[in-house]
Amino acid sequence: MSAPSLSIPEPQSFDSLLSLKGRCAVVTGGSRGLGEAIVRRLAQAGASVVLTGRGREALNRVEKEITTTGGQALGVQADMVSLADSQKVINQAVERFGRVDILINNAAVFPPSIFVEVSEKTFDHTVDADLKGAFFLAQFAAKAMIADGRGGKIINVLSNDAFRPTGILSAYGAAKLGMLSATQAMAKELAPHQILVNALTPGSIITQERLDQLKSTGGMMDQYGVPEEAVKTREKMAAMASSGSFEKMLTTTMPLGRPGFPDEIATAALFLASDMAKYISGANLVVDGAQRWR
Repeated sequence: MSAPSLSIPEPQSFDSLLSLKGRCAVVTGGSRGLGEAIVRRLAQAGASVVLTGRGREALNRVEKEITTTGGQALGVQADMVSLADSQKVINQAVERFGRVDILINNAAVFPPSIFVEVSEKTFDHTVDADLKGAFFLAQFAAKAMIADGRGGKIINVLSNDAFRPTGILSAYGAAKLGMLSATQAMAKELAPHQILVNALTPGSIITQERLDQLKSTGGMMDQYGVPEEAVKTREKMAAMASSGSFEKMLTTTMPLGRPGFPDEIATAALFLASDMAKYISGANLVVDGAQRWR
């Protein structure tokens, strides 16, 4: 029996392992918070970045900041619930930069509601954005990668709430857990095309926006879209805010004594998008400072 015709390649040069020069990355929800941090890291690594968001002003701000420092960026106003918008994003990426090499499925909605108050409208909106929207955007990106013939990377951002429920995000957790299954199926089916698909699961991450929201319970509930009719949910969140539970959740109850910060997730996304992870597919990289085990 003859030995397989394999040869071991020379190790890649160290300085090229994190380089994304010549590649195009699409980052949804890239105009603020976690998504913005990911956009900045990918741009620093040399990628041309297409970022999506619903607000034109925020998109313009991030796009300008990237381009004025020598990077390449394109902000595309899009609602990832809309499959037409998702296809538009991929089309514009190909038109502007000639290719799509990386997709970071980061955009999500997570309206808090205790299980018995979850309405069909809230459930459908959450699943449409966090599962259906992410699923089909990945499909559109994969088709572009297959047509191009150079492989690619798809990274689906999940949430620890899919594995360790908080008690007020059941629809969100269900959608994210569904996306884990989709990630594993994509990894297997797209492997022949040299497309690597992974999940990235952050724990509790604090952004400046969320810090500001903690100062105002009403503002926080409005920001997260808690329905007026979800009376018990609002009562629970108000009680948590007045008792200092939110602050404790982000400090003393954390294994490392603090939550994560956006750039700590962004660097993990860069790792998965780069050649440092060129034989990793179907995995779920948990970046939570051991929060899942607290």
